[in-house]
Amino acid sequence: MTNYGILLTYILLAVATFTALGFPIKYLIENPKKSKDVAKGAGALLMVYLIAYFLASNEVTDHFSKFNVSPTESKQVGTGLFVFYILAACAILSVVYTEVSKLRK
Repeated sequence: MTNYGILLTYILLAVATFTALGFPIKYLIENPKKSKDVAKGAGALLMVYLIAYFLASNEVTDHFSKFNVSPTESKQVGTGLFVFYILAACAILSVVYTEVSKLRK
Protein backbone atom coordinates (compact mmCIF):
# COMPACT_ATOMS: atom_id res chain seq x y z
CA MET A 1 0.00 0.00 0.00
CA THR A 2 1.40 3.36 -1.02
CA ASN A 3 0.95 6.29 1.30
CA TYR A 4 0.50 9.21 -1.07
CA GLY A 5 0.51 11.78 1.74
CA ILE A 6 4.06 10.87 2.76
CA LEU A 7 5.18 10.76 -0.88
CA LEU A 8 3.70 14.21 -1.49
CA THR A 9 5.38 15.51 1.68
CA TYR A 10 8.78 14.27 0.47
CA ILE A 11 8.28 15.86 -2.93
CA LEU A 12 7.26 19.20 -1.40
CA LEU A 13 10.20 19.03 1.02
CA ALA A 14 12.60 18.47 -1.90
CA VAL A 15 11.10 21.42 -3.81
CA ALA A 16 11.29 23.67 -0.74
CA THR A 17 14.90 22.66 -0.05
CA PHE A 18 15.92 23.26 -3.65
CA THR A 19 14.19 26.66 -3.63
CA ALA A 20 15.64 27.67 -0.27
CA LEU A 21 19.16 26.81 -1.39
CA GLY A 22 18.97 27.55 -5.11
CA PHE A 23 17.74 31.12 -5.18
CA PRO A 24 20.31 32.53 -2.72
CA ILE A 25 23.09 30.82 -4.66
CA LYS A 26 21.71 32.24 -7.93
CA TYR A 27 21.56 35.72 -6.36
CA LEU A 28 25.16 35.49 -5.13
CA ILE A 29 26.36 34.42 -8.57
CA GLU A 30 24.54 37.36 -10.18
CA ASN A 31 25.88 39.84 -7.59
CA PRO A 32 29.49 38.91 -6.81
CA LYS A 33 30.08 42.05 -4.70
CA LYS A 34 27.43 40.89 -2.24
CA SER A 35 29.04 37.46 -2.04
CA LYS A 36 32.06 39.01 -0.32
CA ASP A 37 29.82 40.11 2.57
CA VAL A 38 28.26 36.66 2.75
CA ALA A 39 31.71 35.07 2.83
CA LYS A 40 32.72 37.36 5.71
CA GLY A 41 29.63 36.36 7.67
CA ALA A 42 30.16 32.66 6.99
CA GLY A 43 33.81 33.01 8.00
CA ALA A 44 32.82 34.71 11.24
CA LEU A 45 30.40 31.88 12.05
CA LEU A 46 33.10 29.34 11.23
CA MET A 47 35.50 31.13 13.61
CA VAL A 48 32.87 31.06 16.38
CA TYR A 49 32.40 27.33 15.79
CA LEU A 50 36.14 26.64 15.87
CA ILE A 51 36.60 28.65 19.07
CA ALA A 52 33.70 26.76 20.65
CA TYR A 53 35.08 23.43 19.46
CA PHE A 54 38.46 24.07 21.07
CA LEU A 55 36.85 25.29 24.30
CA ALA A 56 34.56 22.27 24.62
CA SER A 57 35.58 19.30 26.70
CA ASN A 58 35.14 15.66 25.76
CA GLU A 59 34.95 14.56 29.40
CA VAL A 60 32.23 12.02 30.18
CA THR A 61 31.15 12.19 33.82
CA ASP A 62 29.57 9.34 35.77
CA HIS A 63 26.14 10.87 35.27
CA PHE A 64 26.51 10.89 31.48
CA SER A 65 28.06 7.41 31.31
CA LYS A 66 24.71 6.01 32.46
CA PHE A 67 23.27 7.22 29.14
CA ASN A 68 26.10 5.73 27.04
CA VAL A 69 27.42 9.14 25.99
CA SER A 70 30.69 8.88 24.09
CA PRO A 71 33.48 11.46 24.33
CA THR A 72 32.71 12.57 20.76
CA GLU A 73 29.07 13.19 21.60
CA SER A 74 30.09 15.08 24.74
CA LYS A 75 32.41 17.28 22.67
CA GLN A 76 29.64 17.98 20.11
CA VAL A 77 27.16 18.95 22.81
CA GLY A 78 29.74 21.16 24.49
CA THR A 79 30.53 22.82 21.17
CA GLY A 80 26.86 23.53 20.55
CA LEU A 81 26.46 25.04 24.00
CA PHE A 82 29.52 27.26 23.58
CA VAL A 83 28.33 28.42 20.15
CA PHE A 84 24.98 29.33 21.70
CA TYR A 85 26.64 31.19 24.60
CA ILE A 86 28.97 33.14 22.30
CA LEU A 87 26.22 34.14 19.85
CA ALA A 88 23.81 35.02 22.67
CA ALA A 89 26.46 37.19 24.32
CA CYS A 90 27.16 38.94 21.00
CA ALA A 91 23.44 39.57 20.49
CA ILE A 92 23.01 41.01 23.98
CA LEU A 93 26.12 43.17 23.65
CA SER A 94 24.96 44.52 20.29
CA VAL A 95 21.56 45.46 21.75
CA VAL A 96 23.21 47.18 24.71
CA TYR A 97 25.63 49.01 22.42
CA THR A 98 22.79 50.19 20.19
CA GLU A 99 20.76 51.48 23.10
CA VAL A 100 23.73 53.24 24.72
CA SER A 101 24.68 54.88 21.43
CA LYS A 102 21.08 56.13 21.05
CA LEU A 103 21.24 57.69 24.51
CA ARG A 104 24.37 59.64 23.62
CA LYS A 105 22.73 61.33 20.63
